[in-house]
Amino acid sequence: MSRAAPPGPRRVALRLALLALAGAMSAGGAAGCDDLSRFSTADGEAYCGAITLGGAFRTGLSPRVQMRLTLDADALDGPEPPGALWTYEAPDGATAERRLLDGAPLRPIGALSHDPLSRLEFGEGRERNAIYAVDAAEPEAEPLLAVLSLRTDESVEVRLLRPGRAPLASSEAEAAGQRQVFGNFRLTRRTGTCGF
Repeated sequence: MSRAAPPGPRRVALRLALLALAGAMSAGGAAGCDDLSRFSTADGEAYCGAITLGGAFRTGLSPRVQMRLTLDADALDGPEPPGALWTYEAPDGATAERRLLDGAPLRPIGALSHDPLSRLEFGEGRERNAIYAVDAAEPEAEPLLAVLSLRTDESVEVRLLRPGRAPLASSEAEAAGQRQVFGNFRLTRRTGTCGF
């Protein structure tokens, strides 16, 4: 009765390499399919925060603007809005309180899901980025874009932007709902409605 020869060192090395590759692929696949549901807000919760104060990081928004976000992270890629945004600017001696956004749904941009921009990646510490349209509270105001970044530290960044109109002649008044807007908000999960 003859016995099969034991596998040679090359065959053992090949098997080990294939096992290592299969393990790496399954680990990489699991990492690529990260469960983002931990970013979802429950009833009575919201992400809250204020605009970045540095003037170089904002335009068209005062340093007093705060933001609230509710989010269903499981719906980030769906056809329905995965959440809503509110802003609140506290009054000061010269201006009354203002709300640029008031429960504005994060509207998916359908065609964007077929473009590489839908998987935008920028900077370290961001697990997922997504772009949505949001409508201003004032009906005649132009819509804005909201760029959401779900961060590895469990916070959410929202960049709010509107390109605005081209510069006007000095005799024309610029409508508030048409001016350029950019602001970066760092939000953390809180119980309640962020005080507004």
